[in-house]
Amino acid sequence: MLELEGPKGVFAVFSEDEGAGYFCAYKPEEDTVVAQVQVYEASAGLAVRETDIRLMWATDRKKCGVAIFGRMRAVLDIENGSELCAPVQDRLSPAAADPKWLEGFDDYLDLDQFIRARQRYWKEMVKEHEGTEPTPEDRTPVETNFIHYASGPNRTFAVFEDYAETGYLYLYSRPEQTVLRSLHVYDRSKKLDVTPGDVEVMWATGKTKCGVAIWGKMRGIIDLASGQEGRVRMESRDTPGIGDREWLEGF
Repeated sequence: MLELEGPKGVFAVFSEDEGAGYFCAYKPEEDTVVAQVQVYEASAGLAVRETDIRLMWATDRKKCGVAIFGRMRAVLDIENGSELCAPVQDRLSPAAADPKWLEGFDDYLDLDQFIRARQRYWKEMVKEHEGTEPTPEDRTPVETNFIHYASGPNRTFAVFEDYAETGYLYLYSRPEQTVLRSLHVYDRSKKLDVTPGDVEVMWATGKTKCGVAIWGKMRGIIDLASGQEGRVRMESRDTPGIGDREWLEGF
């Protein structure tokens, strides 16, 4: 069970019972469920881990939401007890996307939108450097291995993605749905098998730098103020992390 405290003693709670997933707003002092929705059925056979689940409250603290596999699956309005749900059938089931319901969830990143932006970014790179016309992104499958992210200033996000055989740290603008910067962190190999639980994305104090730590060591940093990038390209678990104090200041 996962829980996240909200206003007036209300908790956003996600739990699994005999393979089925439930999301609710709960007042423990009164032993009262304010609102509840079933997010997936046991018959879906989903192997949902804690790292796949993200609980959040909207900025006005009137709504709570749960994202699973990086997509918003349910939103509960605790003022009137209503709910919105996009049931999970598999990892790529469409997210809940109603703008009115999603309003105020500033720390939420729609992974479909990010992946489409990442596809556009690299296709423009191909076009610029090779002069060839890339396949339109709406004809390219939305695929990834895993993504971690952290919200920054002006609705920008630090996003780490493990896709195909590579790991990249991106700076992403949610309002513009545009990748602003990218930093190559690793190529997969027999000595380098990174899992979602190995990765942490973070912002430095003041949010002028974002970075990604893997296996407890800082591997890549993007400095928004100077436009510079720092990294130690990983070849194995034993590859040293970034050690420069100036780069690490604020993390």
